Amino acid sequence: MIIQKLKVQNYKSIHSTAIELNPGTNIFVGENDSGKSTILEAISIVTSGKLNGYAFDRQIKANLFNSIVRKKYIEALTKFPAVLEPPMMVFEAYCLPDGDAIYTGKNNDDGTDCPGIRVVVSFNPEYENAYKQMLAKNEIYDIPVEFYKVDCKYFNGSSVVFRYSPFKMVFIDTTRKDYSYMVDKFVAENITTYLSSQEQLDLTTAYRKSKNDFHTNETVKKLNESVRSNVHIANHAISIDLKEEDMDEWKKQMAIVVDDTPFENMGFGSQNVIKMELAIKNSAELVNMILIEEPENNLSYTNMTKLIKKVQQNTGKQIFISTHSSYVANKLGLDNLILVYQGKTAQLKALNKEAKRYFQKLPGYDTLRLVLAAKVILVEGPADNLVLERAYHDAKEKLPIEDGIDIIVVDSLAFKRYCDIAIMMKKKIKVVTDNDGNIEENINQKYKDYVTSDYIEFFYEADETLNTLEPSVLAANCILGEPTENFRKVISASGSMKNKTKQEVLSFMLNNKTEWTMRIFEDAEKIEYPEYIKNAIK
Repeated sequence: MIIQKLKVQNYKSIHSTAIELNPGTNIFVGENDSGKSTILEAISIVTSGKLNGYAFDRQIKANLFNSIVRKKYIEALTKFPAVLEPPMMVFEAYCLPDGDAIYTGKNNDDGTDCPGIRVVVSFNPEYENAYKQMLAKNEIYDIPVEFYKVDCKYFNGSSVVFRYSPFKMVFIDTTRKDYSYMVDKFVAENITTYLSSQEQLDLTTAYRKSKNDFHTNETVKKLNESVRSNVHIANHAISIDLKEEDMDEWKKQMAIVVDDTPFENMGFGSQNVIKMELAIKNSAELVNMILIEEPENNLSYTNMTKLIKKVQQNTGKQIFISTHSSYVANKLGLDNLILVYQGKTAQLKALNKEAKRYFQKLPGYDTLRLVLAAKVILVEGPADNLVLERAYHDAKEKLPIEDGIDIIVVDSLAFKRYCDIAIMMKKKIKVVTDNDGNIEENINQKYKDYVTSDYIEFFYEADETLNTLEPSVLAANCILGEPTENFRKVISASGSMKNKTKQEVLSFMLNNKTEWTMRIFEDAEKIEYPEYIKNAIK
């Protein structure tokens, strides 16, 4: 079964959202705490009944509820003496029709006739009397999860037994170091495949013999003689021995060795590569859904490329990945990108054609910088970047990035494309640009679809005679029409600008954009900045 839409209500950072999904690969990207992991957890809950590998119905806690809903319920407890309806959590997976009517029905919030699963965490009416009594005594302080139940049903109304669910899912979380179950499964399967029953029995006998040899070892005998002589508990003699284990205990003591290095001694990145390959290999035949949390974790670009290749080879499976990596997003296809922000989502393929074409052709791996940054300033070139960085440092005594501000250098032709994403994500950004000698034509008309947006703010020189960064900065550092001594000194190499005319200074700046801005960025002395630069920083 392929999920075409996921609906989540009142779970963690998600208040209520419907996420349209791709039948193949889905890549969730966004800032920290935007909801990427929450979405993967929701998929795991609705397809396997598990959260973090354990039964979801045994983990219901008040802090799993959306904080807004939880706060509203707690506030209502103090305001209304009447019986309150405790909030519920709902997870729904709407699937593509596959000819199998067993799971098809309209038991969902949309009333859509399709296959799917609905998981509802709600108050159990069996406890209504107890709940009312506790409310009357003011003994309810938070969402009373002890009175809750979890119902899992197909859209046709029949109950879900996840062991026999049509969803066969594997969840690979590279942020955790727990890999033992995958290694144990790999070892056990290989033992069963390559050793006969008699050979396995021989190994069991050898293992038991080694335990017996330990027991009869002279050093162990000496230890136990000392313990028996000196330690008595409740008048009983005490000795030390190996634990009695089941006959197959030897299998659990087997481990993977990679190129003569024990698996547990390998770097975390290499462990992740092997762990993910094992998960995919172990489930190649059975699994139809793969969830991966941050595949880039501790991986080099080389290992990440190899891993992505493995993922791409799993055709016929629906894949869900959360990532901060533009590299992962670019390699697996920008059409598969789902932007996550404030518990909501938007698909990059929903952008207009011009914007989508631009990002698909964008060189390098900076596609996601706007998506992932807490705050963004767009500038036209490296010179603008350096000036803004230094101006910010002079005003705040720290660099913009220390306040979570990412200054992204883009060609002015690309401003619109980044603005399209900002508007789609409802993300406020600043654009610092030249007026190019005509504000009406180059700002107001050129960006007419964006200058009135609540999310985009443009900053530019108000004086049209100062058409670019260089004349604007120079004008801010002139007194009576001449460059100040301090400014000449800052941008000079060994006093080279000391006796230059204003026009010669400007010519130097225009022909050496990176050089003069690097000099002001590195010099201990401060300069003055144009008003539009200072306003952008404010």
